[in-house]
This record gives sequence, C-alpha cells and structure tokens, in this order.
Amino acid sequence: MDRRTFLKNSLFMGIVICPGEKLPQQLEISEAQVKELLTVKSTNAATSIFPQSVASGEPQMQGITLWTRIGSSKPGLIQVGFEISTDIDFGAITLQGVSQTDASQDYTLKAVVNSPHLQPSTTYYYRFIYQGIASRTGRFQTLPAVKTEVNQVRFAYISCQDYTNGYYNAHRFLAEEDIDFVVFLGDYIYESVGDTSFQRGIRSLQLPSGQPVATTLEDYRYLYQTYNSDPNLQKLRERFAFINIWDDHEFAGDCFGTNTPDQVPFHKSNLRQWATQAWIEHIPTSINFQADQEPLADVQIYRTFKFGNLLELVMTDERLYRDGPPSDKLEEQQQRYLKQNRYMIPDCPERNYPHRTMLGTTQRQWFFDKILDSAATWKIWGNEVMTMQLKYLSALTTKLLGQSTPDLFMSFDQWDGYPAERNLIFQTIKEAGVKNFVTITGDFHTFVTGYQKVNFDDPQEEPIGVEFLVGSMASSNFAEADNSSSQQINPPIEVMTQMLTASNPHIQYFNSTTHGYNVVEVTPEALSCTLKAVSDITTPGGTISILKVFRVPLDQVLIEDLTPA
Repeated sequence: MDRRTFLKNSLFMGIVICPGEKLPQQLEISEAQVKELLTVKSTNAATSIFPQSVASGEPQMQGITLWTRIGSSKPGLIQVGFEISTDIDFGAITLQGVSQTDASQDYTLKAVVNSPHLQPSTTYYYRFIYQGIASRTGRFQTLPAVKTEVNQVRFAYISCQDYTNGYYNAHRFLAEEDIDFVVFLGDYIYESVGDTSFQRGIRSLQLPSGQPVATTLEDYRYLYQTYNSDPNLQKLRERFAFINIWDDHEFAGDCFGTNTPDQVPFHKSNLRQWATQAWIEHIPTSINFQADQEPLADVQIYRTFKFGNLLELVMTDERLYRDGPPSDKLEEQQQRYLKQNRYMIPDCPERNYPHRTMLGTTQRQWFFDKILDSAATWKIWGNEVMTMQLKYLSALTTKLLGQSTPDLFMSFDQWDGYPAERNLIFQTIKEAGVKNFVTITGDFHTFVTGYQKVNFDDPQEEPIGVEFLVGSMASSNFAEADNSSSQQINPPIEVMTQMLTASNPHIQYFNSTTHGYNVVEVTPEALSCTLKAVSDITTPGGTISILKVFRVPLDQVLIEDLTPA
C-alpha cells in the first residue's frame, strides 16, 4: 500500500492518538496541523457545521465508532478533529485524533476507535471539531470485559421510524432512560415518501429524483440526512451508542436480495448497492463495505456483542440472503384472497418447501454456532421479522368475510413464509438444551409478546423461547392503516386483536394501537421487558406511559406479567 492510499484509508476511518503521542510517520499531516484541527474556538455554529449532530455505535470492550456529518459542499478533502474524554467538559482528554471526508462519502465522518486507553464498562464523552467549531457533545459506554461477572445490562430497542407518518416524540423520552445502549432493528428510513396506504404525510418529503420512492443514491442520502436532522433523534443518538441492523425499507418494501417487489417500475440494477452505501455512510457502524463486490458479498451485517458472562446479543440479516415470498406462485383462488387483503393469505405448497431460507445456509450455520456455543447466561436474538406463527383460524375468517375460507396467515414476509427453516432453528435449539433464549423483534409496528414453538399448532407442546416485538416509533400501525384506496377488508383493530389472540394461543399480548419502545433489563436472575407507549405522534410533545412489564425467570420459558395495577 502506498503512502497516499494509507493516508486516505486511514483518515476516512480516523487516526487516533493519545495526547502527547507522535503521529505515524506515514501520515502526510504535521503535528502543527493536528493541533490546529483540535483547537476549539467556538461552539455557537455547531448546528450549521454539524447539521446531523453526532452519533456513536458498535460499542466494544475498548472500542467505539464515532460519527458525524459536515454541512458543506466544499470540494476536496475535509479534515476534522475529534476528542474522547471521561470528563463532559473535556478537561482531561483520553484520546484524540483526525478523520476526513469528501463528497464521495456524502461528507460523513467516522472514527473507528480501538485503543487500550479506553476502559471496559466506562462512560465517555466525545466531540468533533471543524474550523475551530466544536460539535455538540456525545456520550457512549464501553462493553464489560470478556468473561467478567456482570450483574446488570439495560438497553432499549426500537424500529420503524417513518418520518412522514409522525413526530419522534418517543425518541425524546427514550433519550432520558437509564440504559446502556440502543438496538435499532431496522426500517431506519423509508424509501417511500407518499404511499397513502400507510403514510399519512404528517411530515411531507420530496425526494431529489422527484419519484415517490428512492431511485438514486442521492435519494437515499437525502432520506438519511433528513431523518437524522430530527432534534429528538439527534438527542437520542447523542446520548447512547447504537447497534444497528437493517430491515426492508432501508432498500425497498418486502425486499429480498437485490429484488424490489413493491417497486418494479423503479427498479435499477445498482439500487441495492446505493441503498447499502447510504446506510454505511449514515449509520455509526464499523462494518466494512466493499463497493467493488457484488451486492450479496459487499457487506456483512450479522455479528455478535458480548456483555461479560451475562449476555450475548446475536444480530442477524434477514433480507440480503432470503428467498423470495411463496405468494409469487399462489393459485388463482389464493391470489384473489391476497388481492382483497394482503394481511389474510391462504397457505400454499411452496411455503413449506424444505430448502426455503431466510438466513441463507452460511449465516444459519453461523447463527447456530453463536447460540449453541455461547457461554453467556442469556442469549438474545436481535431479529428483524416476527418468528411466531400468526394466522386467523378458518372459523373466524369465514364468519368475518361471509364465505368459507381456510386458515389465513397475516404475512409471508415474516418467518411464517419460511416455516421449514424456522422449525429447523427451533428444533436445533430445543435438542441442544439451550436455556434463556429470548428474541427481540421489530418490523410489525405492533407490541406482541409470546412463546416460540417448533409446532405452533400443537397446544400441548412446550415452548423453546420467548419473543418480544416492539411497536413502531412512528410508522403506521394496524389501527392507523388507510385501506380506503383499495379493496382490502381489514377488520377493526379491536376485532383483529380478538381474532388473532384467539387463533394464536402462544401469543400473550397484542397491541397495534400505539407507538413506542421496549426497555430490557438483564440480570443473573431474570430478564424483564418493559413496553412503553407515547400518547401521540401527530403533533410534537406527548407523554409516555407503561403498557406492560413482562419478566422471564432464569432457566424457565415463562412469561410473567408484572404490569403495575
């Protein structure tokens, strides 16, 4: 590698130095220049210089990825300083360094820090400095040391923040929670900006391309820039490190691989590549993106995070490697049902094909290795789409629709579309005797709590795990969905809730009328999940309240309802 390539690659990820250390000799930047880059003259222009503020992600035992974006159209390279301190006033600097960006990165900056100067289980503060202007101060916490005894981990998880459908009131309350980090389970942006069937246009957007869905790299970048400009989301990103995975809307609705089934007229061969590039640019992650590779090989987002001996968080990718939906080959009668209501789908032979996969064979084996070999007390699966079976029983749908119907599934985009692989996963976990297996899930815009089973149709079978779905932060739920422009026959939300809970006895709680987040507390004795709802997203403000508090005792597949009266 020549000196210029070293300089370019190193500085895009950030050169980190401890105060008083010498710079690596390969760098074509002087110590005087570094000193100037780290000199703070003012904080008054922080908003205009750093329009998306700051963020951190990928917390490690002695590492973190810091992120910001410079509001500039200046040609050429832009060099920016950064500092990390245990002191919120930066009286004593732990680490400092330089990163750089240009238009090819949409002026986003990352500093990937791995240093023995960072200590495990420690809170740090950080800031970026550009042209003498300091950004707002961010905060992150490092992970506990490996194999140490950890008595408690507290985190929140969220998903589905459709900017056009409402205000981020829940983010403001989450920013005040006493937690260690935030897990984002996907749908950070929505590629669609004007679909009236699920977007109410409370905050309207116009893509640079003028299209109703993202069709260019500039469109995806614009969406991240806009979403990250929200003050409540900025406050949340400043307060806590994020662990991110994507779902479908970071690319296209109900996507699989490079396919965009909801956007056929706008499909472009390099759309997946653009969507991935924008995600990498605007999400605080150290995941490597190889733009010269094929879309299925240019990035790997599945990974794990270990919290001492207490918890291992296993994050998967359920979009890039999955097979297409079985509904592509439905019979004529089944297609009629699907046209009438996309959330009432009859079974089809292809759904049960044994080779159908959501994870792909490589990721699935990796998942087995992590879950089965984990030495942690609690194994948590960071999962995009609902694993539990969700269907309407024939007797109920026949009565609702006024005609004889089979059992109807809610969605084949969820794990119900891949039952053979789901059965393999749950059967393997069962046979291995894995204990304390809990799944956290987004996507469905609904708070759902229930049990995971190998055979959901056998009421006598013992469950193998517990799943907690979080409601959306802002995306439309079933109570808000507008079907006036279609022929869909969705039952009223009260009827839907009654029918689904009656048809799926493994489900203990179902609520698709509100928005919010879940807070998880993990201890050696139990795991608790608190479901919190915001009162309103149609206007700024609102209040926060507790929907439910559930507890899973150690070594038991049991959901205890501890909700305050």
